[in-house]
Amino acid sequence: MRAIARDPFARSTLVRETIQPLAGNQSCDFCGGGGTSRRRRPFLYRFGAEADAIHPRVAWHRGAFCSRSCHDAYHA
Repeated sequence: MRAIARDPFARSTLVRETIQPLAGNQSCDFCGGGGTSRRRRPFLYRFGAEADAIHPRVAWHRGAFCSRSCHDAYHA
């Protein structure tokens, strides 16, 4: 899990996690594309919001995306 962006006013952090597509034909929910690693394995990202708390939990957003811009456009 990697922190992507911090919003100090909302007291939350946007995080992303690399996932393997569940099926061979799964692609980005917004553009239909997908990424490939150096080993030619397909991957997508899932994004979530982690709130400031003593025991933080991540609220994962719906969908799998190839980039942050696709995630932001889909959830705008």
